[in-house]
Amino acid sequence: MKEKVINISANHDEYTLQIKDRLIELLNKSGFKHNDGFSEEAELNITIGGDGSFLRGVRDSSFSKTPFVGINTGTLGFYPEISPEKLETFISDYISGNFTINSVNLIECEINAGGRNEIIYAVNDIVLKRKDMKTIHLDVYIASNHLEKISGDGLIISSPLGSSAYSKSAGGSLVYPSLKTLQITPLSPIISNAYRCLECSIIVPPEFNISIFPEREVDYYVAIMADGFIFEYDKLESIQFRTSKKVINRLATGKFNYWNVIKDKFL
Repeated sequence: MKEKVINISANHDEYTLQIKDRLIELLNKSGFKHNDGFSEEAELNITIGGDGSFLRGVRDSSFSKTPFVGINTGTLGFYPEISPEKLETFISDYISGNFTINSVNLIECEINAGGRNEIIYAVNDIVLKRKDMKTIHLDVYIASNHLEKISGDGLIISSPLGSSAYSKSAGGSLVYPSLKTLQITPLSPIISNAYRCLECSIIVPPEFNISIFPEREVDYYVAIMADGFIFEYDKLESIQFRTSKKVINRLATGKFNYWNVIKDKFL
């Protein structure tokens, strides 16, 4: 009989480790074998911690299609939906099939720097700034149409789920998860006689690519933060953003109500 394996990725604080031990005990009693980290043989990925732990677990798995679910021992807990007090209920629901699997499209970012191309992915958002954190000047194109030149601290490209994170803090809009859009949110844009750009965020439909070009040579040296993980590039030539066909799968128990989640987490 094939073993039923479940991956567990957890923070290392004392409380989280206590919850992890309790979860392993309950899983073993229910006939499951746990694996620390990621194994392709597993049928489910469980993260324990906050939103950062969930996103780190997704990235450490190389964006596996094996479903993810999070147990919240963090603060906000937008992604991890299971509370530590409901571990037994969660396992019972999982065994009985009382759950749904929802696909989440990733943000795809194609970087052309120094004559080389690289693609990185993100669940939440991708932030673009200059490496020295000085003002950056970027030409923004949507579907090959020049829209504006953003001058400021940088910009955020966020997914619908990521719209409730850094983008919201920077003045972006909340976007319903099923819309599959991208959102461009400027970071501290400069509005003056010398520099003009839109102060608001822009919602872009999934069939349109977003193209970013640095204006000047000093803007070629950039830091890109994808879900909190930093990538640095010299001699940046262009960046293309698109709604990726690549997805991750989230497991959800009960009935999801986005508006209740927003009210619970922010109001």
